[in-house]
Amino acid sequence: MFTGAANADTGLARELSSARARLASQERQIQELNHRVANSLQLAADMLTFEQLRSRDPSAQAALEASRARLVAVGELHRYLYDHADRPNVELRPFLTGLCQAVAATTGLSCTIDADAVTVNGDMAQQLAIAINEFAINAAKHAYNGAPGGRLDITCRRDGAELVLSVADHGPGLAADARPGGAGGLGMSIVAAIVRDLRGALSVRSDDGAVFTIRAPLPAAPATFNRSFRPSNPD
Repeated sequence: MFTGAANADTGLARELSSARARLASQERQIQELNHRVANSLQLAADMLTFEQLRSRDPSAQAALEASRARLVAVGELHRYLYDHADRPNVELRPFLTGLCQAVAATTGLSCTIDADAVTVNGDMAQQLAIAINEFAINAAKHAYNGAPGGRLDITCRRDGAELVLSVADHGPGLAADARPGGAGGLGMSIVAAIVRDLRGALSVRSDDGAVFTIRAPLPAAPATFNRSFRPSNPD
């Protein structure tokens, strides 16, 4: 009997060791993929810079610069999100603070954060980060005409079972196509898709600039289980 138990323990240890080796291999592959994606984004941005220098058409130069800036911002966002990819739950205040630094580095905006202590799942945090990145790109281009130092204020509040995220700039206000239902551009299309995925709503208003607000239900907290073997109500 003891020999059988020892053999079973040895087999289990071997399986665990094999599983750890497979997991380590998968993690190395993911890291390699992440580096390739980041390098590809940087290469694409460099190619756009080269084409911009070659072009003599002002409108083409502007379009190429906008595309290059978007790729740089997406690349920085990709690096930041990858660092948080293995976290099932994310505390939004420090997460958004770090995101703010990444946004400032790529757009030149002066970014501020005012957030409640709210924890969301990793998927929701990533989707909110992508939306904020798009709002920042929009503000840098339209509110401040590419000039560095423009202000971007991000507030995040818990309202009952919902999360309310607002991103405000201090530019000239909103164009008609920046409002929900307008034609919009790529950035607003991305934000609209994110809001649908979050089962939320997007509102836009002018208030000393443009203010974009996403209101979305907070995911239900995962169920917790009592792992104790003690009776619930001991006598």
